[in-house]
This record gives sequence, structure tokens and C-alpha cells, in this order.
Amino acid sequence: MPELAQMSQTREEIVRAPLNEGLLGTSAAIQEVRDLIQRLAESSLTVLINGESGTGKDIAARLLHKHSPRYGKPFIKVNCPAIPESILESELFGYERGAFTGARASKPGRFELANYGTIFLDEIAETSYTVQGKLLQVLDGEPFMRIGGVHAIDVDVRVLAATNVDLEKAVRDGRMREDVFFRLSEVLVSMPPLRERREDIPLLAEHFNFNHSERLGKVYKPIPERLLEEMTQYEWHGNIRELGACVKKYVTTGDPETLRGEGPAAPAEAAPAVGRSAETKPSNGNGESVAHRFVPLKEATQRAVEETERAMIEEALRFTLWNRRKAARLLKISYSSLLRRIDVYQIGKVGGDEAEGD
Repeated sequence: MPELAQMSQTREEIVRAPLNEGLLGTSAAIQEVRDLIQRLAESSLTVLINGESGTGKDIAARLLHKHSPRYGKPFIKVNCPAIPESILESELFGYERGAFTGARASKPGRFELANYGTIFLDEIAETSYTVQGKLLQVLDGEPFMRIGGVHAIDVDVRVLAATNVDLEKAVRDGRMREDVFFRLSEVLVSMPPLRERREDIPLLAEHFNFNHSERLGKVYKPIPERLLEEMTQYEWHGNIRELGACVKKYVTTGDPETLRGEGPAAPAEAAPAVGRSAETKPSNGNGESVAHRFVPLKEATQRAVEETERAMIEEALRFTLWNRRKAARLLKISYSSLLRRIDVYQIGKVGGDEAEGD
């Protein structure tokens, strides 16, 4: 089994990798996640994986299990929002015969089925206070009882959880128990959105292109370079899931328009101001057309993105008195992403040293 931290992913390996296998890419952001997973895999720590929808939280959880001593034992995924609240407790912890109407036989819960393995609670914020209270017992290593049961059940299960919401806010709003939040977040793995790893977009697009071509019986044809360049400019609010869906439509229809995401990254009004390098006046007095010289549109867009990002980061840092963690939350990006941007843009506090505030 290859070491995650030592994986050298070539373009060919990324393009031809099976769908949903591994955290693919060569960007620093995704390598940072792979390194962290490598360090955490062999422990039994509870891990909270957060990130926007479609960023690969499920894949990160499976890698934590795959590279752990529990590999070969059960990996049980529970999609919490997909199970009605009224039966989620019985699904997780099981029930005895006659515990409620319709319970004609005893049934083990998901925690029992995951014994000696890993349980992955996806979208944990969607659980009720009742379920969270019982979950706390398991997180604290205490035995639990099935619904209607009289015998305590002890399990050895590693708990992984995922969320696309701010759990600290969920605690403040009364939707999440504070003690459960603290136990779940022993270690945090933040999945970067696709717009924070734009250099991976062409590789991922070709990865989906290759796989969907094979699955749909189509001849694999690389996406034209100009389209790949355009794709790096879209926001991709649905992240990798949206990218994969768009490429699948492209493979099916052959229509380049299906490769468009949810819009360009740069503000529409910013690009022309940054893109125009010079303007010359007419050479005669007849009011003939004025000649303009422009830099390439891609370069202009990138400049606009960078200038906007830098300005927003500086404003957030000033607003939070240079508390970088608060600034990251304000900007809705991960702490590590903020630190990378501060380093790239060489942002420093004028007139004194930066306040750590972390």
C-alpha cells in the first residue's frame, strides 16, 4: 500500500485513476490534506472532516480507514440526513424485538456492525440532541444499549464525522451539543474547495473525461487546451462533484458549453481595468478608431482575482485586529489557505509586527 505522503501523482496516473479513488491532484492544498491523513491514519483519534459539499470528504474518510490498522475490518458510512430523524437512533444503535410497533425481531445497529472497524457519520450536524447524547457515550468509550434493550453493548469503533456547516455556529444556535462538538473535533481535516486548487482543475477534468468515456463506451478524446484554461476560471461552487457532472455531460453530448461552471472567478467590472495595458489617442483629427493594447484575457482575469483577494484579506485582517483564525472564518476559507495567501501576497502589518491572535 503506497504511502500517502510519498505519492507522486503524474498526469497519466491522475487521468487514468478509477473514479472516486484517492485525493487526486498536485496542488499544495491537496498535498497538505494527503500528508495530514497519512499522519492521522494509524491513530484511533476521532476526526472531523469539514468542507463544502463536493470537496471529497467521503474519499478522505475512506483513505483514513484504508491506511489504518483497521483496514480489512468494516467501514460503515451513515448518511445522517438521508435517514428520518425518528429512526436514526435505532439505525445507529439497534433495537430489541418488541421495542416499538413493527419491531418483530432484534436488529443490531450500525455501531455494532462497525465493531473493530470505522464508522463514518456524514453530515453529523443533522442529528438530533437525543442521538448526539447517545453518540457521546460511544465517543467517551462507554457501552450503550439498543432501544428496548437491557444489556450493555461495548464496541471498539473509530468514529469519523463530516460536515459542510460551521459546527461552532451550530453550537451557538443550539443545534449541536457543545460536549459532542469538542469530542468530534479532536482533529480537524479541512477539505479545500476547488477554487483554492485551480491548478488541479485541468487534471481532474481529464480524469473524469477518461473515466466517463470508458463507462459510456465513447472514444477518449482529450479536452482542448483552450477549454481547460477556461475551466480554471469558473467558481465551481459544487466543487469536484459539479466538475465531474459537467464533464460527463460533455462526454455524452460533445457540447463544450456543458463544461461551463457557475461563472468566472473575477468580478466582471474588474477585468477590463486590469487588462488594459495602454491606450493611444487617434493619430489624426478625424476621430477615427482608438487603438488599444491589451494583455491576454487569462492574465487580466488572474490579476483581477489576485488584487481582489489581497484587498479582502487585508481588510479582514484589519477588521479582526490581525487575528488570522477569525479572519479565515470571516472569509469562509480554511486557516491554512489564509496562511498560504498571506505568504503568497506578502501581506504584512504596517507599522509593527503581526499579532498572532491564533
